[in-house]
Amino acid sequence: MMTLLKYDFRRNWNTLLAGLVILIIVQLGLMIFLSSGVTANLLGIMAYVGAGVAIYVKTIKTYAANIRSYNRRLIPVTGLSHVLSPIIFGTICGLGLLLIGFLHAYLYITMKLGLDLSAYIGVNISVAEIWSTLFFAGWIVLFMTIMIFFSISVAGTFRWKTGPWIGIVTFIVLINLLSWLENVIFSGKFSPNDLFQFTEESTGISFSANGVIWADGRWGTTVFEMALAALLVWGIIYMNTKKVEV
Repeated sequence: MMTLLKYDFRRNWNTLLAGLVILIIVQLGLMIFLSSGVTANLLGIMAYVGAGVAIYVKTIKTYAANIRSYNRRLIPVTGLSHVLSPIIFGTICGLGLLLIGFLHAYLYITMKLGLDLSAYIGVNISVAEIWSTLFFAGWIVLFMTIMIFFSISVAGTFRWKTGPWIGIVTFIVLINLLSWLENVIFSGKFSPNDLFQFTEESTGISFSANGVIWADGRWGTTVFEMALAALLVWGIIYMNTKKVEV
């Protein structure tokens, strides 16, 4: 799998560097030409969000290109490696972007604003709840990615021009079927509004959790989604090996 991951980075390296340079130029331009701190901060956050979306789209496009690549089929690796490689690629790129964003925020708060980081952001949440929140957010992205990969593989089994539309329909059906099943099985107990709250105060921004992240069936919902994800991955491997034509 490391061989596949190396190929993914080698093929996308120029695009990643170009995106990083553009992000740096945008942030420097906002810092130099915009005197309004609120406007500059908002546009800066939007730039990071845009970069994150671009990384996610690149991850999806990498998988879509890989399953039809004849050269990758010649590499003696398991079918699971072809699924994990783009996911790991996107994860590494996403974590790198988060690290840059956190470093940027730290330098901005401590050096430009001259504030202590702990005084600027009041954190009223335990370490366990922070990890639970991060795990939950990461799982949502991963599960959505697996469903998109499955839909792309379904589309890849059709050589007609309608293949992409079949993939889109498959994704929509998966989303609605999952929502219906979770509401039937777990009575719709989970609401994203229960996850965390942001409160803006005169001294900074307070981040607090409601303390119910994994209560009321949330573990059951996640375990159910994990089982479904395993089934989808099996279907992806089967289609990529038996059905998708190069």
